[in-house]
Amino acid sequence: MTAVALGLMSASGPAAAQQRPRGIPDRIMLQPDDLGGAAPGPVEDGLVWSLLPQPCADTPVPQPVVSRTEAAHLGTRFRIYENVARYRGDGAHAYITALKAQLARCGVGGDEEGFDPVAEDHLGPDTVLFLGTYDEGDRYVGYVAAAVGHYVVVVMMSDSYLGAADLTTLNGLASAAMSRAAA
Repeated sequence: MTAVALGLMSASGPAAAQQRPRGIPDRIMLQPDDLGGAAPGPVEDGLVWSLLPQPCADTPVPQPVVSRTEAAHLGTRFRIYENVARYRGDGAHAYITALKAQLARCGVGGDEEGFDPVAEDHLGPDTVLFLGTYDEGDRYVGYVAAAVGHYVVVVMMSDSYLGAADLTTLNGLASAAMSRAAA
């Protein structure tokens, strides 16, 4: 009985605490210097766009161990969302591979709503640029997703005035996010 009690106590002690995933550190996330001085904060309730996209609803994608999401205003027009997710093993690369395959299979175009692929490996290997289209395809948010080591970094940009995104600025922010994840 004593051995069983000791076993239970040790399973909830320091060794078990070391096995729990740690959060995503601040240094990995976009900083005010990256965002034109804007301080990132929590994502508002009711955001309809996924920050870990899965274009084909019937096909699962690899899930992270832990993730963290923040948002910030960029000037008066754009809202930037960042999700950093940590995976075990080759999970980050597997997610981007699955995302690319799903964009190819389930991507939309023209006047449809959904995810529309734009470019693969445009910022280096394991990167993808795509749009989330809505309002019969007339409006969109821009996404860049990238695998960097054990992390997947997703940066999304929305424009509440025009319903579009500045893809050049988005790529610059995604590059900054990738550099932070690689450091």
